Amino acid sequence: MTSMARHALNIDLDDKTWFRYAAFDGKSSLRGSSVTKLDSLPALALLSSSAETFFAFLMFAIWIFSYYLQANVAPLLAFMIVLGSALFVFIAKRIAIYRKYGFGSQWVMTVSKEKLEVAKLAQKNKKAKTLTIKKSDIAEIVFNYTMDKKYKRQLGGGTVKNSARVHACEIHLKNGELIDIDSMRVGLFNLLYLLVFHEYPLVYRYCLSGGAGGALILVLRLLSLSAVASAVAMLFFNLK
Repeated sequence: MTSMARHALNIDLDDKTWFRYAAFDGKSSLRGSSVTKLDSLPALALLSSSAETFFAFLMFAIWIFSYYLQANVAPLLAFMIVLGSALFVFIAKRIAIYRKYGFGSQWVMTVSKEKLEVAKLAQKNKKAKTLTIKKSDIAEIVFNYTMDKKYKRQLGGGTVKNSARVHACEIHLKNGELIDIDSMRVGLFNLLYLLVFHEYPLVYRYCLSGGAGGALILVLRLLSLSAVASAVAMLFFNLK
């Protein structure tokens, strides 16, 4: 399936292609009467695109400045300036994240057979409020996904294993309202597992839409942290 058109899928809850990484409290004892609360993913807490770019720019600036310090400043002083600057930027960013999302994991959604409860934190529209949505009021829930092919070499040949990636989730109500779930705060595989189990009206789109922006920010984070780490390592070994 390569089309962006909406389509149905018959997904089994034991299918490792989809639910290899699904993990939440109560999964092993899930029943029709279960009421399951999902917590946020603190490691993926993102600021706005402009804020993330600003902090990444500061990290890259420290990396570039480290080469000037290496050539013009005493090794120990250069090391302390770069390390201190990097820690200052890191702490400032953590404070900004904590002010936006709070400390640790927080409740984002509750899923049961009859209804969904969606916290403000779980919605991309941060001006929204906590919602209680009856199953009977839902027209469809759309998941955007793609499939990765993993090649595993074995004696006598090789095998290809598919692995699903879920990028976005939209809840469409019968009254025309749309609730866009924040995939950086809600574990979409956990949510999908629960919605399949409780037989919600699900449809799927084979596309990257909804996940590319967050992925780019995560790549930017990784690159900026790697740059600063290389600068700190360079100046540390320069002490010897």
